[in-house]
Amino acid sequence: MPKNKSDPAEPRAIERLIRSKYDDLPGSERALADRVLEYPNEVLLYSATELAERAGASKAAVSRFVKRLGYGDFRDMQREIRHAQMTGDPIFLSAKPKKGQSNLSQHLERDMATLRETIEQIDSTMITEVAQKILSARRVVCLGFRNSYIFANYLRRQLILVRKDVALVPGAGQMVMEDIGDLGPDDLLIAIGLRRRASQLAPAMELFRDRGVPIAYFTDRRAVRTRDYATWVFPCQVRGTSLFDSYVGVMSLLNFVATHTYHAAGRDGRMRLSEIEAMLDALGELDPGT
Repeated sequence: MPKNKSDPAEPRAIERLIRSKYDDLPGSERALADRVLEYPNEVLLYSATELAERAGASKAAVSRFVKRLGYGDFRDMQREIRHAQMTGDPIFLSAKPKKGQSNLSQHLERDMATLRETIEQIDSTMITEVAQKILSARRVVCLGFRNSYIFANYLRRQLILVRKDVALVPGAGQMVMEDIGDLGPDDLLIAIGLRRRASQLAPAMELFRDRGVPIAYFTDRRAVRTRDYATWVFPCQVRGTSLFDSYVGVMSLLNFVATHTYHAAGRDGRMRLSEIEAMLDALGELDPGT
């Protein structure tokens, strides 16, 4: 870790450091800087010698470059990039594809592993408990920020087919507390918090936990503090093969929770879904020919 330093908890610290020294770097070290800025993940994939070869520099240039940035050795720089990866920063998850590599096949294999690693770690009894709470709660709220909003919206769209009073927050142009400030112990908050979580999530979950609101939390495996605020925690594997996280496990799990809730609802759930389908048909809102 550099001695002069930026807070190592800041994932972009090494990037800012390289850019601040870039104009003063000699040619061989500038080639290394270009390589690390474009594909920082390569620092973890290759040795100092291999990184030098890929950048068209020498191993000695790597040593000088590392020292110039303030690191004790190459392993210190690797540790900082590894920490940045753990935050989910896509810049630090990118690497140049190898020649001949079947990216689509690798993508498929990783997604299949992601799906399996997610589902195999889930306690099915918790899914049953959450399904029962979804049905018995006075009001259900699906909460998500950034990418997590997509999944909160998806789950809300499924649950509203099974029961009434399922809300999605935050609404467009709205503050969270304007919509759900009255939640209490008889309600259910379903929070989706995948990595690179918005700063609003933790305090919102803490506030509702302190008010006795049950919370079902769908997150990734690196979540720490937010897990403490939840009644039920469903950790999902989200690591993919590219710079973007893979959400196949998250989507499959939410689909299963919604389906399980529908079956648990029994006759009431079937009647509600039938009524909605009848109204859709009456209004001609769906095209039966496609």
